[in-house]
Amino acid sequence: MFRICREHAAFVESGVIISAASRNAHNHPVIGRAVGCAVTDGDQRIKIFVSRRKYPLLLDAIHRSGALAVNFTEPSTNKSLQLKSTSAGVADLAIGDFDRANAYLDVLCADLDRIGSTALLARTLLQVSPGELAAVIFAPESAFSQTPGPVAGRQIVS
Repeated sequence: MFRICREHAAFVESGVIISAASRNAHNHPVIGRAVGCAVTDGDQRIKIFVSRRKYPLLLDAIHRSGALAVNFTEPSTNKSLQLKSTSAGVADLAIGDFDRANAYLDVLCADLDRIGSTALLARTLLQVSPGELAAVIFAPESAFSQTPGPVAGRQIVS
């Protein structure tokens, strides 16, 4: 199991673009966007928030396979971190999770505004209503630097 350090925890909980991927029963990829992240259980588990309405196939694939790869990318720098797990699960939100998702969206949009990108588009695409989100919870088993450059793809050892 990969234990996430405080630096990586702060990064994934910030205003990063969160892309999640799994595989269906035919081993075809299923992808979607998450709306926020929380590092829990003493930095051993990650919780991302995914729209049930927008990404039912992704949630079903995660539920059935447990396979998950999540990429976290900071728009203003392209710094990227990928976490992988084979034991992800889907759960209802806990108290405070919806507020965390809304706060995440504000931070992401601020970063997009900083680089002259259209934060309004991101807000429109990622905005969710109460009751729409599911929590995807996983313990990272491996991590990779995905920042473009000479170390892209390199595994990170905890």
